[in-house]
Amino acid sequence: MNKIITILVTYNPDVELLVESVNNLLSQTDGVIICNNSLEPLTTDLFENSDCIFIENFGENIGIAAAQSIGMDLAFNSHHADFILQMDQDSLANTDMVERLLSCYIELKNTGLNVGLVGAQDYDRYTNEVNVAKVMKGTPLLHNHFMKVSCILSSGSLIPKIAYEKVGGMANELFIDAVDHEYCWRLQRSGFIVVRNAEALLGHRLGDGKFKILNILSVGMPSPFRHYYAVRNAFILIRRDYVPVYWKLSSLAKISFKFIFYPVFLPEGKKRLFFISQGILDGLKNRTGKYKTK
Repeated sequence: MNKIITILVTYNPDVELLVESVNNLLSQTDGVIICNNSLEPLTTDLFENSDCIFIENFGENIGIAAAQSIGMDLAFNSHHADFILQMDQDSLANTDMVERLLSCYIELKNTGLNVGLVGAQDYDRYTNEVNVAKVMKGTPLLHNHFMKVSCILSSGSLIPKIAYEKVGGMANELFIDAVDHEYCWRLQRSGFIVVRNAEALLGHRLGDGKFKILNILSVGMPSPFRHYYAVRNAFILIRRDYVPVYWKLSSLAKISFKFIFYPVFLPEGKKRLFFISQGILDGLKNRTGKYKTK
């Protein structure tokens, strides 16, 4: 019997959605560790089946990476899990998602493949639009719905203990943004493969909204502050030899585009320029961790 513990990271969550997600995950895994980055604590009183729910209230935002790392340590070393399932507060797993992730892992493992992570296929839970890769689609393994990929969303990803024992937890220094990508690349550097099972479905909130530049080009529109981590972490990861060249080049191109066009065409342009600029400066200086007000 494989013991699977869910690690669910929260930050000022919608409590109703959180309860729904936890109840769903308890029907698919053996327990849920909630790593709460909010100032306000969460309690097990919110949930009916509290015996299998464990809450870590940090009292501050320590970053998604550090929260996930703490959860992984607890799951594997205190709760003796065989696998952990990474989830975030905006995701809802389909009722058979975990079963499909695990069966994919076992099937590929039985063929001799060294699987370090099996991820789900995410879709927008509001529009049912599937999030399909435009360029790096992956390579089929055994079945067309088992795809070997370079990187995948952390939410909905199943990670075996053997992978954790070799590569450890997440890159805490990144705080947020590109944390999931970095972990996938580190797994591959250590000889593991990363797989997406297209039949394991995860309802997710895709992005922070869209904006059309000149009513032609549709781009993602996160809060201005999020540009800081995205840009800074790109410059930090560009220095690392295990990060794919295609991602480094793509990131530089995206940063250049955002630096030129976002301040002019997107709302709150001055704020966006400020945080993009701060991200570039701190990235070049290799500053990590939480953003510090200058």
